[in-house]
Amino acid sequence: MILYNVSIIIDDSSHDALLAWLKNELQSITYDINFLKMLDSPHEGSTYCIQLTTENESKITDFQQEVLVRIQEYIGNKHFEKAFIFDSKMRFLSI
Repeated sequence: MILYNVSIIIDDSSHDALLAWLKNELQSITYDINFLKMLDSPHEGSTYCIQLTTENESKITDFQQEVLVRIQEYIGNKHFEKAFIFDSKMRFLSI
């Protein structure tokens, strides 16, 4: 099982507009995701995470092409230097 995580760090000056856009955008997608706010973030501003859990790496690629690219474009066009976005993939391990 793979967890695909997209983290977005938002400056306070762009927070409300970006959060409203993200909530609206994420409601219209067909992927089963979780949308979280990081508590006690070590960064200035707020940090949000969009998480997708899947067995299939091709689903991550589809998500990146269909959803992540729109988020990146919006942040680049509307919140340049006010938001930072990065993604990561993690594999669940048995203990």
